[in-house]
Amino acid sequence: MKKRKTFIINYLLLLFFLLPLWGYSQDANFTQFYASPTYMNPAFAGAIPQYRATVQYRNQYPSIPNSYETNLFSFDYNWDDYDSGLGAMILQDRLSSFSMTSTSLLLAYSYQVKITKKWVVRLGLQGAYTTRTTDFSRLVFQDQINSGNPTRENLVGNFIHYPDFSTGFLVYNKTFWLGAGIHHLTRPYQSIVNTSERLAMRQTVQAGAKFSFSKDWDKDISLAPAILYQRQAPFDQLDLGVNFFYEPLILGLWYRGIPIQKNVAGRINQDAIAGLAGFRYKNWIFTYSYDATISSLNRSGGAHEVSLTLAPRYDKRNKRGSRHIDCPVFF
Repeated sequence: MKKRKTFIINYLLLLFFLLPLWGYSQDANFTQFYASPTYMNPAFAGAIPQYRATVQYRNQYPSIPNSYETNLFSFDYNWDDYDSGLGAMILQDRLSSFSMTSTSLLLAYSYQVKITKKWVVRLGLQGAYTTRTTDFSRLVFQDQINSGNPTRENLVGNFIHYPDFSTGFLVYNKTFWLGAGIHHLTRPYQSIVNTSERLAMRQTVQAGAKFSFSKDWDKDISLAPAILYQRQAPFDQLDLGVNFFYEPLILGLWYRGIPIQKNVAGRINQDAIAGLAGFRYKNWIFTYSYDATISSLNRSGGAHEVSLTLAPRYDKRNKRGSRHIDCPVFF
């Protein structure tokens, strides 16, 4: 046990050492980041009583033609007998105006160490394989406008693929949780054209709690506040808010922005206020959220997001002395 704790301390020091290393680019973003937490931090894989399967869909700026769409399917499993968690995800982004599609398969593994009777540390690793495609025939370049002829731009292929790796840690008890993750550790080359564009590291820090007001395990009455900070290249973002559960209903209010800071355009760094509504039926959870844009893009139509989660909350293994502690990450 002492060796494992020493390893964890060294690992956390290395993780925080890497946090300031920025790059350039941006990843897909979800308002309901807690519905598929393994996406923001691989250490969340398996931090549940049994398993969790989630389908998410996000349509961003629907008032703009050919809007940006994101689909995510995630699954993770608590491998309790080995103090481990397993996770798998399929993520797809589509930018219809360019016929640009990015598809990623991600596999995660986490390992937990119980540092006290009430606190647990989980370390997570994630490997990914990504493909990106586009249709250059739908683009118009300046030389085409000037000459009326096909472009002379050096467009090499319309497909690229690359491996990718991420890591993270999570500390929690039955009420509070705190974690951090670093994505794209190797900064793979991601440009479809013949350039040296590399994918930027994405750093996330997240924290939250769940305060229950019900003594019945099958009747959820609780408040679940959370905060998520992300940084990628020159862009950073803060999400904070709370979900209220009064089974079967779920209501939430969220804010995205850093009002004390200016963005790269010199304006107040704020994006949206999001409202959420949903319900739980047995082991199924459905939620819908709408982002009301409060930035200069207020005519974009905001963003719609839905998620459907299957997550059994009762673990029969607890009857035979399971050492597992549930992470209170909302669901």
